[in-house]
Amino acid sequence: MTMSRTPVVFALALATFAVSSVSCTAILAPRDDVQRCGTKDDCDPTGDNRYVPACKFDDANIDLDTSEVDKICVADFKPNVGCNPDTYTAPEHPYRVAYDSLAVASRYAVCDPMTQLGTMGCPPANGTCNQGLAVNDAGLCDDDDPGTPMAVEITSETLGQDVRDQFCRSFFCDDRFVCDPATNFCALCDEDEDFGEGGCGEVYIAGARSCVYDDGGACEGADASDDAVTFGACM
Repeated sequence: MTMSRTPVVFALALATFAVSSVSCTAILAPRDDVQRCGTKDDCDPTGDNRYVPACKFDDANIDLDTSEVDKICVADFKPNVGCNPDTYTAPEHPYRVAYDSLAVASRYAVCDPMTQLGTMGCPPANGTCNQGLAVNDAGLCDDDDPGTPMAVEITSETLGQDVRDQFCRSFFCDDRFVCDPATNFCALCDEDEDFGEGGCGEVYIAGARSCVYDDGGACEGADASDDAVTFGACM
């Protein structure tokens, strides 16, 4: 799966608006590559199952007067993609199969205190991590790359969270997504929240990244479907 980190958009952002004596009509002359709108109903369908049309100003121009200036059509991530495994009851559904097989306590082995402390995804050894690693906010040894999710470990409260998150990652083809247990919907992870409560992170098991994550599978892209989600090589 090729993981995208940038949402798809349908229209280029509005041009930067400078203070000028030129009339609004001149500043806002329509461009062929921008679809203007009053509401989202004015926008064309996205043509991509991961996104829905939205009608808004770009971030630099959110204070414009909607009675004088049209908004533009953009694509927002599809809301309300359900990720509660209990709603996928068909025994052959890939999410049901993965959750039943992988969200089991016996799979989440702890780090070997004799050989693995200080390694990636394990607690430090006497307060120290191996070269190139440092203790992260979860108390585990981790790299310092801000582009990778924080290494975390499963607790009794977050059992199966890696499986739930991978469902959302696979549907949106984007590794920023998690399954928020508070809503049971897929959402972009929030760095200000704890893992398992909508926060960001990747599960490590006995010093290895959870095999649930699938970065090499085929992304369905525009044809995304919850029936076509994929999971890692441990399946």
